[in-house]
Amino acid sequence: MTLPLIVGFDGSKPSLAAAEWAATEATLTGQPVRLVLAHWPHREGTPVPDAYVRLQSEALELLTRTVEELRTRHLGLQVDYELLTGEAPTQLLHAAERGNTLVLGSRGTGGFTGLLLGSTALETAARAENPVILVRDHADPRLPRHEVVLGLELGEGRAPVIEFALAEAERRSTALRVVHAWLPSIWWAVGTIPPGAAERSALQEDAEEKLRETVRPLAEKYPRVAVHYEVRTGSAAHVLVDEADHTGLLVLGRRRHRAVSALGPAAHAAIHYGHSAVAVVPHA
Repeated sequence: MTLPLIVGFDGSKPSLAAAEWAATEATLTGQPVRLVLAHWPHREGTPVPDAYVRLQSEALELLTRTVEELRTRHLGLQVDYELLTGEAPTQLLHAAERGNTLVLGSRGTGGFTGLLLGSTALETAARAENPVILVRDHADPRLPRHEVVLGLELGEGRAPVIEFALAEAERRSTALRVVHAWLPSIWWAVGTIPPGAAERSALQEDAEEKLRETVRPLAEKYPRVAVHYEVRTGSAAHVLVDEADHTGLLVLGRRRHRAVSALGPAAHAAIHYGHSAVAVVPHA
C-alpha cells in the first residue's frame, strides 16, 4: 500500500502552498494526500464551549472545501483529511509515524487556529523520524520543479538521505545533482605561502571522489537516475541558499541523535532564504 503524503494544514497561505505542492507531486507519482489539521482540545469533564463547537465546525468546513478544490484542480488525485485534537507538532508527528513523508509550509501566519506557525514547522522537522518537506508559499514558478539537488556532508550514516534523494529523482524521471560545500582552511589565508590553484584543485578533486565513493553503491539501485557531482567553494549556508534558488527540491540531512534536536544553521538558511522546497531527512 502506498502511504499518503501528510500535509500539515491550518488554512494559512503557507499551508495552502504545501497542500498544492503535495497535490502536484501526488498526481505525478500516484501517491494519495491527506490534509491534517490539529487544534487544541477542550478540557475533559467540562462543558463544551459554544466557541469550541463553532471552531470545530469551521475547521471541518475548511478541510472539506480545500479537498474539493484540490480534486478539481488535480484530476484523479486521491485526497482526504483528518481533524485531530492536540498540540500541532505532536499530532503531525503521530500522523506520520508509519513512515509517511510530512509536507509543511515553512512559514506560518496564524492560519485557522494559529498553531501551524513557522516555528511549528521547524520544530516538527527537527523532531521527525521520517522525512519532512518544507514548502515556501512564494516559490518562483520559473524554478525547474523536477530537478533534485542533494546537499551532502561527507561522513558516515547518511545512507537514508542519499536514498531519499535518489528515489525522489527517480519519481521525477530526472537526474540527481550531489553538491558538497568546501571551505578552505583559515590557515590558507594566514600562511606564509598561500596555496596555489593546483593545490586547491587537488583538494576539490579529492572531495569529489569521496562524494562518488559515498553515493555510488546506493546509486546502483537506481540505474535510471543519472548522478552528477559538484564541489562548490564557500560556506555550507551560502552554497545551500544559492542551490535553493535554482532547483525544485533540495534534500538535506539532519542528525537524529543530537543532544539538542535542531536543524543545523545551513539548513535553517536554506529554508528561510531559498525559494525551493526543502526535504529534511533524519539519519544516524
